[in-house]
Amino acid sequence: MIDYHMHTPLCHHALGEPAEYLAEACRQGLLEIGFADHYPLGLLGIEPKNKVSMDPEELPGYISEIRALGEGQNRVRVKLGAEVDYLPEKEKALARLLDGAPFDFVIGSVHFIGDWDFTHPRHAEKYESADLPQIYRRYFELIWQACSSGLFDIIGHIDVIKKFGHRLPDREMEPFWKETARVLKKNDICFELNTAGRAAPAGEFYPGRPLLELCREEGVPVTLGSDAHAPEQVGRYFDEARALLREVGYRELAVFTKRRRSSIPL
Repeated sequence: MIDYHMHTPLCHHALGEPAEYLAEACRQGLLEIGFADHYPLGLLGIEPKNKVSMDPEELPGYISEIRALGEGQNRVRVKLGAEVDYLPEKEKALARLLDGAPFDFVIGSVHFIGDWDFTHPRHAEKYESADLPQIYRRYFELIWQACSSGLFDIIGHIDVIKKFGHRLPDREMEPFWKETARVLKKNDICFELNTAGRAAPAGEFYPGRPLLELCREEGVPVTLGSDAHAPEQVGRYFDEARALLREVGYRELAVFTKRRRSSIPL
């Protein structure tokens, strides 16, 4: 089993040192892990109200620390990744920054609609007064653009817009699910089954089963991540996640080395 989405204290909202995450992965018998801390928004000229990514000057140290953690490690393979915010107006700048970067994989995630960090608990009240169908439409438009950008290897927590439990009926969601699976397939891009949603008000993984099933029907590759922000969250709900993946028909998980995708048995 693998865990391809773990953070570090550099993002300002995670606890524990990378070595503690690795120790927990060893305890659980994981085969491979990937650190994917939040890429510096400051390098894109973005300074959100709440700090949610590492500072630009911390990036070299992050790279060195994760690389060193994996050296001489024969129990668990350690991969170097980054979770990068998709901001449509910053595509060209981000392409230049990622060109030649030493990551094994890059997760593209959408956390912002305009300047609203809709995943941050401090800003969740905005859902109460917002036009929910319009929010969902804009969110998935950004996801589709991220898929088509060529910047990313994995799309992170692909329906995280439901995080705080504000949902549209399934009949209204179905067009979004179908288009998302289609765009993933068209762009040959992987998505993750992110288990963090199980502990959020949403109460289920990202994505939920209907979108997961459509992705399987389209033959879209999947990887697995806990989105751990503390060592004890490594591998959380993975027994349930593995069972779900097998139920919908997946038999492999995507893994990455130097941004080249391969697969291992589920």
